[in-house]
Amino acid sequence: MISVISSTNRKNSISSVFAKSICELLNESKIDNKVLNLNDLPDDFIFNNEVFGINNERLLQIQDNYITDADKFIFILPEYNGSFPGAVKSFIDSFSPSRIHNKKALLIGISAGRAGNLRGLEHFTGILNYLRITVSPVKPAFAQCHTLIDEKLGLVNDENTLAFLKTNCEEFIEF
Repeated sequence: MISVISSTNRKNSISSVFAKSICELLNESKIDNKVLNLNDLPDDFIFNNEVFGINNERLLQIQDNYITDADKFIFILPEYNGSFPGAVKSFIDSFSPSRIHNKKALLIGISAGRAGNLRGLEHFTGILNYLRITVSPVKPAFAQCHTLIDEKLGLVNDENTLAFLKTNCEEFIEF
């Protein structure tokens, strides 16, 4: 199973639009997947989690369903202050690293600017490598991401972007 993670806790984010579009591409290929929007995490997850010895049932269920049960991850990483959102780092810090060891990840960067969050992709790669996750060497980065979506449909609607995402997802399935 592949967990597609919208790596921000902001509501109605472009990251969630990309995650939904990737989920649809995976569904077309009959690949088992789930989408996790970090805005669905409990408000107190940063300090009420298994690392602090606190049994937060809602958070444990999310971690089991989207981390422990997953074989692979696709992280949609928006650019925040020249890197990636703190919410995704806090989420990873909220569970035992053994839950995520020896899995694989595809990182997709998005930004409203020109670079598609290239710096954040490299920062996050270092963290995942430390956690013994094999990161795909291909890291798609989409600049001007707001121009690639249809806000009414809540989906990526740029044909070139969709084709590139589809190719990358297909390669990642074989990775």
